[in-house]
Amino acid sequence: MHPGINHPIIYDDRVVMVVGISGDPAAISRYAELAVLTAELLVRQAIEMRETNWRQRLRDTLFCQYLEQGATPAGQEALHRLLELGFDFDTPRVPIVVTVQVEQHQLSDILSTLLREFSQLSGVSDVILLGSHEILILNALSEAQETLLRGIEFVLSNQISHYHIGIGVQADSAPDIREAIRFARSVIEVGSKVQPQRQIYYFREMAMLCLFRVLEDSYMVNFFINNVRQLLEHDSGEVLLDTLSSFIANNAEPGKTSLLLGIHRNTLTYRLQQLKSIYSSIRWSSPT
Repeated sequence: MHPGINHPIIYDDRVVMVVGISGDPAAISRYAELAVLTAELLVRQAIEMRETNWRQRLRDTLFCQYLEQGATPAGQEALHRLLELGFDFDTPRVPIVVTVQVEQHQLSDILSTLLREFSQLSGVSDVILLGSHEILILNALSEAQETLLRGIEFVLSNQISHYHIGIGVQADSAPDIREAIRFARSVIEVGSKVQPQRQIYYFREMAMLCLFRVLEDSYMVNFFINNVRQLLEHDSGEVLLDTLSSFIANNAEPGKTSLLLGIHRNTLTYRLQQLKSIYSSIRWSSPT
């Protein structure tokens, strides 16, 4: 049996490892003390990092739950737990959503790098993993937004080539932050389709396009699409649709409408009567 020193490393009243150093105890005592101290620091750092990562992942999970559930009991429970963890919803911030396209085998390493480097950028208050290809950055407004965006782009360009950045609007409450994140997501969805050559999209620049995107799925738009389709199935559908469009554009004034279309007022009256018969459930104003 070789002489040496065995020293337990204790953390939170538990032995987590034992450091063994071979040699004459008297001769190696100084080196053993340094080795034990180094081991204790490394163990403490590893455990604290693991606990920090666990808290961050818990926070990310709760935040995603709140985003999805909102005012429901599950959403409010997630919000309550976030507040208990010290998450600040009251400080004015602008959400920046980053979506990335990464090969599956590289995903874990690249996400870890992005999360770490984003959190080190000046002006960033929080970085939250929203999904396997989506990261949320909350801008603390202490730095100019353009400066922060350049930093985000620099980090991304060093890791990947395919990404999109959506900038929401300023928010200073939990419901507002939730809504602003929805805006940032929608501007990426819309912007990547209408301006695919860009990688950064501002909601303030594309709010109207986002509104149209929402309306695409609305009941009212579908209602009008179905009615227009029904009108076009009529033998004179295109003429009637053009007449109706002009009638509305001229505030239902028959004189202006007739003049614009180049038709007699009696012809306009006849066409409006046809529209009435097609849409019997809709009351159209008749010219007098």
